[in-house]
Amino acid sequence: MKKIFLFGAVFLLFSCSSQLYIPIDATPKVSLEDLKKGREIYVNNCASCHQLYAPNKFSEKEWEENLNRMQGRAKISDTEKQLIYQYITTEPNK
Repeated sequence: MKKIFLFGAVFLLFSCSSQLYIPIDATPKVSLEDLKKGREIYVNNCASCHQLYAPNKFSEKEWEENLNRMQGRAKISDTEKQLIYQYITTEPNK
C-alpha cells in the first residue's frame, strides 16, 4: 500500500511540474540562470505541500500576495522568494 501511495505522489509531482515552462532564454530583466533557479525552487519547495500552479494562473499582484503569505511556511529566503516570483511572472518567448 505504501508503494502505491509513493508512486502516486511522485507521479503527481512530475505531472504537475512538466506543465511548467522550462526557461531557455534570458530576458532583458532576468538572467537565464535566475529563471532556472526560480523554477527549481518553486518545484522543489512548493510541491512538497500542495499542487503547483501554472504561472499564468494568477496575476503578478496575486503571485506577490501568495508568495508573501507562503514564505514563512515554505521556509524560503527573500532571495528565493524573488527568484520564484521572477520565474512565475516571466512569460516564455517574450
